[in-house]
Amino acid sequence: MPRQGPNGVVLPMIHVVVVSGWQTVNIGDVAHSPGVLEAFRRFAPGTRLTLWARNIDDAVRELLACYYPEVALVEERVGEDGSITPTLERLFADADLLVHGSGPSLVGKIETAAWRAHTNKPYGFFGVTVDPLRPYDGTLERSAVMIDAIAGDLLAPLDRELLTDAAFVYCRDSLTQRFLRGQGIGVDELEFGADGTVIFDVVDDADGAPVLAEYGLAEGQFLCAVPRLRYTPYYRIRGYQPRAEDWRKEAYNAGYAESDLDVLRQSIISWVRTTGWPALIVPEMSYAVEVAETRLAGTFPADVADQVHVLPRFWDLTEAASVYRRAAAVISMECHSPLIALAEGIPALYLRQPTDTIKGHMYHDLGLSESIIELTDGAAGEAVERTAKLASDLPAAREVMVRSRTAAHEELRRHVEFVLGRTGALRQAQGAGERGADAP
Repeated sequence: MPRQGPNGVVLPMIHVVVVSGWQTVNIGDVAHSPGVLEAFRRFAPGTRLTLWARNIDDAVRELLACYYPEVALVEERVGEDGSITPTLERLFADADLLVHGSGPSLVGKIETAAWRAHTNKPYGFFGVTVDPLRPYDGTLERSAVMIDAIAGDLLAPLDRELLTDAAFVYCRDSLTQRFLRGQGIGVDELEFGADGTVIFDVVDDADGAPVLAEYGLAEGQFLCAVPRLRYTPYYRIRGYQPRAEDWRKEAYNAGYAESDLDVLRQSIISWVRTTGWPALIVPEMSYAVEVAETRLAGTFPADVADQVHVLPRFWDLTEAASVYRRAAAVISMECHSPLIALAEGIPALYLRQPTDTIKGHMYHDLGLSESIIELTDGAAGEAVERTAKLASDLPAAREVMVRSRTAAHEELRRHVEFVLGRTGALRQAQGAGERGADAP
C-alpha cells in the first residue's frame, strides 16, 4: 500500500526492522522497544514493522502482543562468526531498513554489523548514547569539558565503521553528538534525537488500577519516587560469581548509598508536607525493591511515615506507565522513569548521580533543565526546594512537561519522515537501476 513521503512523493510500503530489547530487569530498557515502534507507527502508519529483539521475556512478549499485534517479532541470534539463520536471511531479503533502537551504547552492534555485511540496504541509530568517559564520574558540565578536550581516537574499530557507514545517527543527548563530531564521524544526519521512551503512552489505565486500589491512591494526588544505587549490582541480578570489579562497585555503593538516598528521602518528606498527599516508592530496576525496603522503609519522621508506601515487588512497564499517568509527579534517581512520566505529560524530577552516564544531558536537550538535579554537595536542599516548588504549582509544572513532550514528538516525526523518505528514494533508485539493467 503506497504512502505519502515527507516531500509529497508517493512511496511504496517500507519494511523496517528495529533492533532493540536489551534487558528486562529495567523497565526503562523495556520501554525503548515499544517507544521506537510507536514513533514509526504513529508518524508513518503504513510502515511494516519487525522487532528484532535481543533479550526479552514473556511479560514483554505479552506487552507487544497486546499493544503492537501488527508488529512481527524475531528473536534469532547472529552466530559468533557473523553467520545468520535462514529466518534472518528471509528477513534481510524482505526488509528495507534496519533501525538500531534507543540505548546506552551501540548495544545491537552485532546485529547491525550482520545487516551491513549481508545487505547493501541502509541502517541507522535512533536515540543512542556513546559515552567516552566511562567509568569516570562527575557532573554533566564537567563531562562536557572533558569531551571537548578529547584529542585522540576513542571509538572501537567496529563502532567507528558502523557509525561512519550509517545513513543517520540520532544521539539521545547532545554530548554524544559533540563527541562523535569530534571523532570525525561525518554522517550528514548526525543530530540530537529523543529517546524513544518519550512517546510510549499507549497502555490502558487498567494496567495500573490494582496498585492504586491497594494503596488507596487518588488520581492526581500522589507521588512516585524511584531509588537507585550508584552502580547496578548485576552479579546479584544475573546470579554470577562476583569479580573484583563487582566488589569495588559494592564498596562505592556503600560509601554513597545513604547520602544519595537521603536526597530522595528529603524530597519525599517535602512532598508530603507541602501537599498532604502520599508517596509510593517504586522500582525502575529489579534490585531497587530491596534498596527501598532496607534503606528507605521506616526511615521517615512521624508526621510523614503513614503517607509513605513501598511497593514490595518489581513491576512491569505497563503497570508503571499506567500508575505514572495517574500520579501528580515522579521523582527518580533513575533516568528513564521521568521519561515515562514525560510521555504522559506528568511533572518529574531526575536526581542524577555522578556515576550515571552522559545520557542525563538529554534533560537539558529536551528543555527540562529545571527537572534535573545533580547529586553533589547541597543537593538535598536543592531537591527539597525544587520539590516544594513543583508541588505548589502542579498545573505550571505539567504545562512545562507537555511543551517538552510536544517538541520531542515533533522531532521524532521529522526523524521518522527523513529516514523513511531516504530509504524509499533509495529503493526507488535501485528499482529503476534494476529495470534499466534488464532492458534489451
